[in-house]
Amino acid sequence: MSNLLPTLPQHDSPEAQQARAFQLSMARTNYNYMTSYLNSVPMSADLPRTEKFTLDYETQVLKVFGPMLENFKCVIEMLLERELKGDLATQAFADIQAAWKKLDEEFSALHPVRDAKNMKAFLKSLSELPEALRSLSNIPKDIEAMITGLDRVFKEVLAEGPTAILKSTAYDLLNGAHGRAYLHPESIADYAKLYPKLPKPAALTIERQAWMPAGEPSEQDWFFGYLQIAGFNTTQLLGVVPEVTAGSKAVALPDLLKKFPITDAHFQSVSGNASISLRTAAQDGRLFVVDYVTLDGAKTEALHGEQRYITAPIALFYWNDAPPPGYPPGGALQPIAIQLAQRFDAEAAPLYTPNNCAGGNDANLLKWRIAKYTVNVCSAIQHEAVAHLGDTHLIIEPMIVALHRQVSELHPLYKLLIPHFRFTININDDAIHSLIVPGGVVACNVGIAIESSLDMVSRAHRAWRWDAHVPTREFVSRGVDRCPQFPFRDDTLLLWKAITDFVGAYLRIYYRNDEDVRDDAELQGFVYELTAPQYCAFQGLDGLVATGDSGRPWRIDSLDYLIEMVSLILYTAGPRHASVNYAQYPLMSYVPSVGGSLYRPLPTRSTVLNSIDDCLPWYPPLDVALYGLTFEYLLTGVQYDTFGRYEHNPRDPYFTDQRVQPIVAQLQDALAIIEIEIRKRNRDRPMPYPYQLPSQIPNSISI
Repeated sequence: MSNLLPTLPQHDSPEAQQARAFQLSMARTNYNYMTSYLNSVPMSADLPRTEKFTLDYETQVLKVFGPMLENFKCVIEMLLERELKGDLATQAFADIQAAWKKLDEEFSALHPVRDAKNMKAFLKSLSELPEALRSLSNIPKDIEAMITGLDRVFKEVLAEGPTAILKSTAYDLLNGAHGRAYLHPESIADYAKLYPKLPKPAALTIERQAWMPAGEPSEQDWFFGYLQIAGFNTTQLLGVVPEVTAGSKAVALPDLLKKFPITDAHFQSVSGNASISLRTAAQDGRLFVVDYVTLDGAKTEALHGEQRYITAPIALFYWNDAPPPGYPPGGALQPIAIQLAQRFDAEAAPLYTPNNCAGGNDANLLKWRIAKYTVNVCSAIQHEAVAHLGDTHLIIEPMIVALHRQVSELHPLYKLLIPHFRFTININDDAIHSLIVPGGVVACNVGIAIESSLDMVSRAHRAWRWDAHVPTREFVSRGVDRCPQFPFRDDTLLLWKAITDFVGAYLRIYYRNDEDVRDDAELQGFVYELTAPQYCAFQGLDGLVATGDSGRPWRIDSLDYLIEMVSLILYTAGPRHASVNYAQYPLMSYVPSVGGSLYRPLPTRSTVLNSIDDCLPWYPPLDVALYGLTFEYLLTGVQYDTFGRYEHNPRDPYFTDQRVQPIVAQLQDALAIIEIEIRKRNRDRPMPYPYQLPSQIPNSISI
């Protein structure tokens, strides 16, 4: 059937309609839903054979896995060297280094037996040390576990794929009787040493410009503001307005001030403009907030015996056309104040500002540094649970199940959507078995308990509304449409227009009018499963029409609305997912800027911090930081295909309908122009925002 030209079912012969119906009945034996894993979140009940990774996909993943493993190995060597070097005689340490070097040079995920032998040789060099030296050293007492650990990990890699390496941290390989002290940083610089075999992330390679102050750019105030509009999570910034109108997600200034008591004096002191008030800034569309109220009440759990902490901070920002020194000329989103709790408390949760003007007792601005880090931690937690996993991966997955159950392979909608659904069920299946499980990647890297993470996903899914995520509508609703610069918004709107133009031209080949939409039984079945509570349970499709039939209460009868619906699917699977996925390693892997956990309670007004080293206890240990960056490198290193390109060989077109090929060419022309435009924009930005470049967006959520 897939070799035939697409048709609408009502235009087929009775025999063809019967064949389509049989094909769908067979598909329903493979594609079904489950909601038992995540409350109220429908997922595929299993992994159908046709959804599994292909050999060429796995080859791409292995290319990323090689340097990832090399880096992991080198950092373990560095940490082990730190453990041994201070306590062993020179020759003894040299012998150990030689044995380790052999292991290091031949270490491979594909040769577990050989590597176990090399590890035994390494152990032998340890056993030959004089007893006195061995008793004085900090050698892990149960070092035999290193053999077992490596052997187990290698076998899991061969059986399960590269993500298995993430099940065993440096802690598993190195922890010993003397505790974890050597896995904690000795200085901020230790975190920059965790990339010996990987390219430095963008957070560590920002081009220094004349307006930047001294120090690492990614730890500066301008960068903290820039993350809100061009970072890994641009979904949380909301406009602050004098009063909220119906349907708006913006925040009313009076409501904000009830729990965040910043004054005009504070605002004017930080902004450097004595003539503007908070209300004026709100009226002008220049005042913005991120509020992590969704984390209020979240629970934490210890990792490796170390307690972790969480809070629900609020951060206020102002678009300043003439910002103070240390910001890019021409305007910037300037952070004004941070409160590290939902309720103000002069001692426990004061306001922190970048000039210590609000009573935070922070003369050296180290608590301001920790406050920024805390907001970024909460942004990372919300990102992983909701902005990334919940609002892209788990939104697309039930759509895939519904499509296969209700739309025949002969349907033009099926032909259009399949490339944008490729591998999504498989990558999500991997996630629920190794990432979002107790003791998995999320539990280790994200500071809140896995139960709290899953609850965030569930609550966000129930609140997700289809039409509200149309980009042109969303930015207005959030109150960020008037922000003078917003790289994600500005770039993604270019893509949205190209997508809607393409989808509109494609669907109009097959649907002549609204009547064709209304009479399409397969399309109506798709809409039924998208909206039915027992299936996808999507809400907020306001363009549907009530039928009065309790069995099938909604139908679609508008071609224009179908174009918008389908465009949102392509956008979510492509540009939207790319914006949250491919920024992870570049912008989230350098801990002093962004981390996933807090390892100390919130600073208070009475807290005394004297030097930058006093900030270290809030940051994750080095093994956890390594664990996080390894995971992020894997997720951002794989791009199976390119958005808008549907075949690897242009002489073997994916769309065999001759009427479609010119439309695909027009899409590719539009994307090429967008690529040029975004690259031009990036020349004038404080740092490039590449995450909506068409060349760096895949068709589907395939990683």
